[in-house]
This record gives sequence, C-alpha cells and structure tokens, in this order.
Amino acid sequence: MIIQDIHLNPSQLQNVLLTPKRKVSVKGRGVGKSFEVGNDIDLINKSMPRACTAITGTTFGQLLTRTLPSTFKYLQSLGYVQHESAKKPGNYVIGRKPPEHFIRPYEEIMKHDNIISFSNGNAGILLSQDRAGSARGANVDYELLDEALTINKERYDEETSPTNRGNEEKFGTRSRNPVPIHHGFHYLTSMPFTNEQKWILDYAKYYEEERGIRIFETWNRIVKLQLQLIDAKKDNDKNLFKDIWNETVRLKNQITPFVSKDGLLFTLANALDNIENVGFSYIMREYEKQTMLTFLIEIMNMVLDVVEDCYYAIDSNKHVYYNAYNDSFLRDYAEDTNWDFNKLGTPDSRFDLDCDPKKPLEVCPDWGAKIALFSIGQERNFDFVSKLAIPTDNFINEFFVKPDQSPGVMINDLVDQFCKYYEHHGCKEIFYYHDKYGDHKQPNAKNSTTYNQQAIERFRKNNWHVTSQHHRGMEPPQHEKYLLWANMLKKETEDKLYPNIRFNGQKCKYTLISMNNTKVVDKDGKFQKDKSSERKNSILPEEATHFGDACDKRIWTKYSNLLTRRNNVFVGARFGKG
Repeated sequence: MIIQDIHLNPSQLQNVLLTPKRKVSVKGRGVGKSFEVGNDIDLINKSMPRACTAITGTTFGQLLTRTLPSTFKYLQSLGYVQHESAKKPGNYVIGRKPPEHFIRPYEEIMKHDNIISFSNGNAGILLSQDRAGSARGANVDYELLDEALTINKERYDEETSPTNRGNEEKFGTRSRNPVPIHHGFHYLTSMPFTNEQKWILDYAKYYEEERGIRIFETWNRIVKLQLQLIDAKKDNDKNLFKDIWNETVRLKNQITPFVSKDGLLFTLANALDNIENVGFSYIMREYEKQTMLTFLIEIMNMVLDVVEDCYYAIDSNKHVYYNAYNDSFLRDYAEDTNWDFNKLGTPDSRFDLDCDPKKPLEVCPDWGAKIALFSIGQERNFDFVSKLAIPTDNFINEFFVKPDQSPGVMINDLVDQFCKYYEHHGCKEIFYYHDKYGDHKQPNAKNSTTYNQQAIERFRKNNWHVTSQHHRGMEPPQHEKYLLWANMLKKETEDKLYPNIRFNGQKCKYTLISMNNTKVVDKDGKFQKDKSSERKNSILPEEATHFGDACDKRIWTKYSNLLTRRNNVFVGARFGKG
C-alpha cells in the first residue's frame, strides 16, 4: 500500500481547517472538489465509526460517473483499498454484502446494492432522485450532495434532508462525546446558471448580515482582475502581473471565509486557487479553448445573472432534465468491471438513457471563427421531465472545438469526438442540418471542400450514413424564429400543434448557458437576438450565442411551417421589470 504526499491548495485547506456542521462549496473546474468529498468521507470514517452517510445525486449514473471516480482516486491516495477477497484484502466494498470481518453500521442495512461499506462499520448510502421515494426510510448521520445545482430542491427537502436524523445517542447531544459534524451536510456544486438554481447562493447571505460583506460583488471584481492577469501573462508584462495579483490577494482578504453564528461555512473558489497544482498553463489553455461565457462560469466561477429579457423562454422546471443516465446499464457495467472508476469516468452513449441506439441522431453544426460545434438532438416518445409517454424533441448532447486546438483539422477532430462517443450507437444514421454559412466557407486554402462537405465526408468515412437537411434562406429570420421558440416553449401545454422541447441539463450545459444569456432586443418593431460584439472580456461576447444558433437551425428547419399554418401566432415579450 502506497500513501501519497498530498499538497493542499488554499481552498482545500479551508475545508480541512474549518470543520463546521454545515458547508456549501461553490467552485469551478480545476479547484479539486473531489478532494472535499473524499476528505469528508475520511473525516466521517475517523470521527463517527458505524455511521451512515447519504451521498445524493440526481441519478445513480451521476454518482457513478462524476462523483465517485475522482473521490475514490483521492481516497486511494490516503490508503483506502477495495476489498476483493481474502487473498486481496481491503477496507471497503461497493454494491455487495461486506465480508464477515467488516464491522456493521448502527443502522441495519438489508440490501447493499447502493451501499459503500467500510471495514470500520461506516456506510455510504447512494441516493438517487430519479426514483421518487428512494430516500424514504433511511436514517443517516451526515449528508453529501454533489452537483447541487442539478437537484430538484423541493423533492430533496421532502425526501432526503429529513433522513438526517440517526444515532443521536451515539454521536449527538445525547452521547457522552458529541461529534460536532453529526447531522451536518456538505453541498458541493459548480456555479448556478439558471434562476431556479440560485437557491444555492442564498446560503451566502450571512456574510452581509453578520459582517457587512457583499461577497458576490467582491468576488466578481476579483474574477475581472484575474482576466486581466491572463492578458498580462500573454503580454509577458511581469510588473503588471505582480500588481494585479497583489490586488486580487487584497480583495480576497476582504472575503476571507468564516463560519456563521449558526455553524454554516460558504466558500467560493476557482482554478486560480489551485494554481500550484494545475499551473497557469491550464488557465491559459482553457481561456483559449472555451467560449468566454463558458470560461467565466466553468473555470472562473463568476456569479452570472440570467438576462431579464431573454430570447428563449426556457423554464428549467419544464424544459430541462438531469436524470437521463442509463442506470441499469451502468450498474451492470460497474459490476462487470469490478467498480473500475477509471472506466466509469469515461462515459459513452451507452450511459445515456435519453439516447435511443435504434434511432437516427440529428446533428446541427455552427461554424464560427472562434468555435466550431455540434448540437445533437433526437426525438423520443417519452418526457424525461414529467416521466410521461408523450412525444418530445430533445437536445441530448453537444461537442465543440476551437481552431487553435487543432490547426488545419478542426472539423475532423469535431467529427471524431462525435464518432468516438457514439461508437456503440446501433443506428449509424445522421440527419445533418446544414449551417448555410458552412456551405460557402472553406476550412483552409488547400482544401476546396466546404466545412459541411468535409464534415459529411468524415462522418461517412467513419461508417455513418448522412442525410442532409436544409432550411430556407441563409439564416432563420430573427423575428420569426423568436416567435417560433416563444410558441413552443410558452404554449406547449395549451397548444398541441407545437412540439415539446427538452434539454439534457448535464450534457447540454453550455447550450443552456448560451441560450439563457442571450438577450432579445426590439429593432424597428421586430424581435432580434442581441449578437453585438461587446468589449473584450465582456460577459456576453458574440461567440456566446453560437450554441443557441445551432439549436435555432434544427428547430427552424423542422418546425418553421407551423408559424405559417397559424398565421404567425404572437407571443408577447416582456421588456424591463415592469
């Protein structure tokens, strides 16, 4: 057994040094959130042997593919070993009855299908929201909630949170030695990007209430300065870099994390807090690779308000689902690979319940100067939001590359991403919705084929049959397109003429970020998408509309005739707050 040296970044040190009963961590990619989950499990194992911990996700698939792989990688660095047999002993098992020499938890467990059992009697109970009532009946001592922004908060409060009630006489106030974290929780998440997810940020209110600290305003000032750091780094201006860095340190001291009077710790962090581990090259690479809006939210963890007058009337409760993991396949796959989290952590289309392998896939590109992308759709006779057997048109996935990532072969890399992910898709048929600009642009001077032609040829080379779909005109007209979206998203329950549009919130995250932050403007009595090229480092640069543009083309090609049939039914827009 090899135990590794572990170097903690400032954000991780906060998690170790401050151990309140309740924690909420909102952190971007590259910070090391997996450390926090693993550290919590290790702390619970050491301080509350024979306890039960609820580890909750939207689905078991989310837990198996996103939460547990990196968590157990960290635990293994601490010396945790999976028990296989008497010849290969270890200190935990997953999804099966533990060996006889393992101590049992205080809470009796009858079935072990969703249990992580540790040798000291601790149990991690994997709870999934995709099965209503699955959390009822359990008694737990601590809650871990990863990717909290994807949770149905109302159901969580009704079903999961009340289970945090066990063993008061063992670890709580009725015990001889109360454990401070008993009946606590830790919510971890990336930055919320819809209004319905903003409940997570409410936990930070105590900063202003107790110490007058406006944490989000100061945090966004820090992020904007950090963007200037990137420019200073690119210009190799060492003095400017030093001055900006010192100013960010000064501002961070103003929002130094502290525990509230009632035992709550709220923390923010981004990849710059883990710079010693990931290196500034990681920041620079992601800055070049991502769209600006995605970079600000995913990497820099910027607090972003959804625009008031949004071009798309997406209701997260009606149009977005997060529970489309193929848990049945994942469970069998996990057992067949002996819970090999390396394999579970590299998903493909077999993991996706909303992808029917027997049906064609719909692919719509958007070829831009800064990003090239695919939006993937498929029609189903099932609504993954309401769980009703009704027809839906779903956006199920997205892929993108940046030109500087693959000079000269950008299109090939994008197509290959798709083909690798859908390698096991049974029906090798694509309906390809043309980006009309892609019919005219040439990918490079040496190749006379257009973007669309090169993409289609690459698909065919990978043994996919491609059927081209074309919409009228060069680009869908902004005003009519707005009306079509408005009718589909606002009137689906009252007018069965329009299709039910749904988005996979896990797989189409950047699509939703793009669409939720696209403003509608009134120009000469017509509704248009705000695609203005704003100043450098703006929250809404022109490129941020590209994913929405791809969605527009597929929807317009398929359904624009519905407006004609209904004489352009009007759905009024709301401008301003009045």
